[in-house]
Amino acid sequence: MDNPLDLQLNEALRAFSSEALLYCQGISDAVAKDYATEYAQMIEYRAKGIKVPFPRIPSGLFGPNSYLIRSTLEGMAERYFSLK
Repeated sequence: MDNPLDLQLNEALRAFSSEALLYCQGISDAVAKDYATEYAQMIEYRAKGIKVPFPRIPSGLFGPNSYLIRSTLEGMAERYFSLK
């Protein structure tokens, strides 16, 4: 029998992943899209309890854009699971 907490986490990860994917696909700048994708993956790993470093902000991605990406994805994540 599956652990109810594991099932809840898997459902939350699926929902977050779907929403984050749509968000990342909507970013037209390739550098920003890659950063957003890496940031979303980092959030997923951390939600699973895996400690990974924050992705490096690439050159060419300006501060306000990186902040917007981080805050948007972290806001999404808060709706599905709590991060530590």
